[in-house]
Amino acid sequence: FTVYSLSGCPRATSAMKKAKLSGEQMLTIKQRASNGIENDEEIKQLDEEIKELNESNSQMEADMIKLRTQITTMESNLKTIEEENKVIEQQNESLLHELANLSQSLIHSLANIQLPHMEPINEQNFDAYVTTLTDMYTNQDRYQSPENKALLENIKQAVRGIQV
Repeated sequence: FTVYSLSGCPRATSAMKKAKLSGEQMLTIKQRASNGIENDEEIKQLDEEIKELNESNSQMEADMIKLRTQITTMESNLKTIEEENKVIEQQNESLLHELANLSQSLIHSLANIQLPHMEPINEQNFDAYVTTLTDMYTNQDRYQSPENKALLENIKQAVRGIQV
């Protein structure tokens, strides 16, 4: 049995000839390999940047969701406040209407009662008239004269029928 070496084998010889690379070809392969390594580093760096961007985007999306929730809550609170304000406005209008009716009733009831140093009550002097009446009732000790006592009694009688 004969042992052949590779150098003696015709097939091996042609394969080795093909396998021999010139220096230029080796340099090209080395450059490609090193470019591949550099590209691997660039790819790793790009992957890292993509990962960071994804994390940043996720955080921004979470922040946007929080912001939308806060805005929705604020809008809801604003709507509630607006509805409450409408109710308050309606109550105020109702109270102003009642006050106007009460003022008219008071003017009508006290039309014939003359306070000292004042003209008879009317819409123009209503506030001053009420202020004077309030002062008279608050400081009754200053109004001890029989005329003032009679005047206060007449006022009590005049306003007794007013519904508050």
